[in-house]
Amino acid sequence: MESKAKEDKIKDDSKRRDLFVFVRQTMCIAAMFPFGYYVKGSGCLAHLVRVCDLLYELFNYFVSVHIAGLFICTIYLNYGQGDLDFFVNCLIQTIIYLWTIAMKLYFRRFRPGLLNAILSNINDEYEPRSAVGFSYVTMAGSYRMSRLWIKTYVYCCYIGTIFWLALPIAYRDKSLPLACWYPFDYTQPIVYEVVFFLQAMGQIQVAASFASSSGLHMVLCVLISGQYDVLFCSLKNVLATSYVLMGANMAELRQLQAEQSVSDAEPSQYAYSIEKQTPLQELLQPTRESSRDFGTAFRQSFVQCIQHHRYIVAALKKMERFYSPIWFVKIGEVTFLMCLVAFVSTKSTTANSFMRMVSLGQYLLLVLYELFIICYFADVVFQNSQRCGEALWRSPWQRHLKEIRSNYLFFILNSRRQFQLTAGKITNLNVERFRGTITTAFSFLTLLQKMDARG
Repeated sequence: MESKAKEDKIKDDSKRRDLFVFVRQTMCIAAMFPFGYYVKGSGCLAHLVRVCDLLYELFNYFVSVHIAGLFICTIYLNYGQGDLDFFVNCLIQTIIYLWTIAMKLYFRRFRPGLLNAILSNINDEYEPRSAVGFSYVTMAGSYRMSRLWIKTYVYCCYIGTIFWLALPIAYRDKSLPLACWYPFDYTQPIVYEVVFFLQAMGQIQVAASFASSSGLHMVLCVLISGQYDVLFCSLKNVLATSYVLMGANMAELRQLQAEQSVSDAEPSQYAYSIEKQTPLQELLQPTRESSRDFGTAFRQSFVQCIQHHRYIVAALKKMERFYSPIWFVKIGEVTFLMCLVAFVSTKSTTANSFMRMVSLGQYLLLVLYELFIICYFADVVFQNSQRCGEALWRSPWQRHLKEIRSNYLFFILNSRRQFQLTAGKITNLNVERFRGTITTAFSFLTLLQKMDARG
């Protein structure tokens, strides 16, 4: 019974699944991905969904654009009035809503083809399980981790931005979540409720847009790192796979396993996957492609690893093409936002400053969190891209040095070119970039505080 349950779990972990369910739904809420994706065909229902989808997208543009426009007007009308706290607060909201609009257009209108190509390519061609060998890993670990990270991040974004909606309730003065200029008296009955609703929708869209843009990047990095785990396991078991294809007997498999275990004793070799051992009895099962020639069997198993590596690199290149321009602007935006949010937090001296500082503190934490996941997970991909050559040396290569030497050297030379995600192909995304951005932001904060003291 226990053996049957274990076998069922292995099959469940190894089956193909849609890897982007939650993040795609988040993009749909942000109008950055069409709801029509879930309705195939050309019937009346499909046409109705597409029309509703277009109306929802236009409504989201209206909400974001009109709030951004009102904040720009507010900045213009209050420029030079001496209230630097209010001026900077409006500038923060303007930047946030302009970025929200830009992300909606970029994902939905400027580069939807490349976005669909990335999602469909990874979903259709990823390897759910490593090749047959003495051990194996599956995508289950990275899939679970991607869901955990994206859900945590999305919920934090929603909580952080929607918290502003609680401020008018706490003040009880018929104020608005976002303090901006209106060309009419918004405190009138019905008018206030409509304006409050539009601002609430705007805050929800800000949360969904920020969560979708950087959240998808995070999910892609985790899943691609999971693919590197699968490739790593396949590479170190490449000789075992060859022996299985050859139809080796138990004695040969035991001897090869003993030699491989000597060079494969290091723990924690994988980013997200958990390695499991395959009973040797399962490797003795006859295969349709059985061959007694080692060279033929090795080439067959090694070519599959090469193709998998090419697939990973191709997916990363598409991801780099899609995200590199975004992150170039994002680094500057995050630097500016961190500086402004920290400045406004230190300047909050009103009677309601506690609530204001809590909400601003949430914004600051979310900005730091977003920058962290962008840089950290890009660094994880970079670290994983360096390990392919190392994986080959974990196999008992010395046993068949003459037959495999040229193939090993060819693969190792090609895999030494690590893949680094960048921001505009100018700066690499890694933990050092995260530290450097924080340092730059607080340097600007010091300058802004000195200017405020002089003014």
